[in-house]
Amino acid sequence: MPNHIHFILKIGTGVSGTSRAPSPTNEIVPQYVSMLKRFINKDIGFNTFQRSYYDYIIRNQKECIAISKYIHNNPIKWDVDEYNPRNENNKAEVLGLE
Repeated sequence: MPNHIHFILKIGTGVSGTSRAPSPTNEIVPQYVSMLKRFINKDIGFNTFQRSYYDYIIRNQKECIAISKYIHNNPIKWDVDEYNPRNENNKAEVLGLE
């Protein structure tokens, strides 16, 4: 998608955590995102990132396959994405709100 990215970050074996408790993943992911923002913003000369991001811990092979398929197929949806400039005048139609 031209307006956002998806990626799977593999931290390593033996690292686990939940959203309720501090863990190595709670430290590594924000550091990685911060580094990514710095390099990309420096390269293009301005800030392109929103303030927050969505993260999810993949806990098994089934989830990994489903999320990988979602990421792979996501660019196909750009033609109907509400943020595609070509769809600016028909957001209700794109969102299925008609």
